[in-house]
Amino acid sequence: MCDGPQITVFESNGADCDSLHQRLAARGITTPGISLDCADDATLDKVEIAVIALRSGAEETELQAAATLLERLVSDNIPTLICGGPDNLRWAGGPLVDWVESNATLDEIIGRLNTLTRYVPLIKRMERELDQLHRLGEQLNRYFSEIDQEMRLAGRLQRDFLPAALPEPAGVKLSALYRPASWVSGDLYDAFRIDEDHVGLFVADAMGHGVAAGLLTMFMRQALVPKRVDGRFYEIISPPRALATLHECLVRQKLPNCQFVTAVYAILNARTRELRLSRAGHPCPLHVQANGAIAQINPAGGLLGLADLDGEFEEARITLAPGEKVVMFTDGLEADFFAGTEERGAEAELSTAMRGWLSLPIEEFTEAVCAHLDLKEGSLYPPDDVTLLALQIDP
Repeated sequence: MCDGPQITVFESNGADCDSLHQRLAARGITTPGISLDCADDATLDKVEIAVIALRSGAEETELQAAATLLERLVSDNIPTLICGGPDNLRWAGGPLVDWVESNATLDEIIGRLNTLTRYVPLIKRMERELDQLHRLGEQLNRYFSEIDQEMRLAGRLQRDFLPAALPEPAGVKLSALYRPASWVSGDLYDAFRIDEDHVGLFVADAMGHGVAAGLLTMFMRQALVPKRVDGRFYEIISPPRALATLHECLVRQKLPNCQFVTAVYAILNARTRELRLSRAGHPCPLHVQANGAIAQINPAGGLLGLADLDGEFEEARITLAPGEKVVMFTDGLEADFFAGTEERGAEAELSTAMRGWLSLPIEEFTEAVCAHLDLKEGSLYPPDDVTLLALQIDP
């Protein structure tokens, strides 16, 4: 024990500690003796192991001083041995506090001190590790706080790319639903006027969700070309050509990890009510007919952004009757729209709830879908982004 940490004895008035000091001195250990009422901060900062020695019949002031000292020693994780004292002081300690009766032999006291001495290096090492963990925790908290702020900013920036208000062409109502799974979404929708008669409708879904998918959606919206202007004249780009141009732009980017995009692009002539629509590997839009029948609009077309695909897209043309609807959506809604089956695409069967929602006016339809999503289990942490864009011809 001669190479161990320093032992400091805090004595109450009249406590007989001479034998303890002598026995420890015989083992080469100098033990400073300090009165309980002289235990100031400067003294405690140098303590490695403490002994609180209380005389039999110690007064209340001495016991209070001992309790105050013990509280400080426990908070500083200093191994402490209490010699004597009442039970309430004994149980006021912590895991590094030991206690012996006032009549304990010196051999027992030395043995307890030997045990506490072995604890000291371990405690010091644990304190250093805890301090390092505390600093690491503070750094991680700052890092996550910065990431959170950046993600919030990215989410607000992405929303700025969405239409602030939907177009209001005569005789047509539009409605949209947009719910990212996290701060930044892999989904995108847009509805915009091309000229006085034509409205463009665009829904896209980049593989995955998060920052990478969100950046890709913003690129897609800027890369979509609805018309070409030549002086005083312009040409409206058909949906197949628009998707083919978008596919070429994505291929030129040489996206990593075979990242791809699905999309559907439609042009509505609000005057004639003709809808021209093409899709690129995207869930089939739904056509709700005037008689209540529901059909999927299923022109062929492959994924966007994969170099080994040819980039050819078919076009579907539909003249919408009064009261008819068209609903475009991303795959985050497929499980809610279709009955419990593994089959998707043109042969998939709509759920009973979906058929009921589609009979509602377009604004109420969107509200019903939104309410359904709110009530779903896990709605606070959805597994995928959800986007919906719908139109209805006035009855």
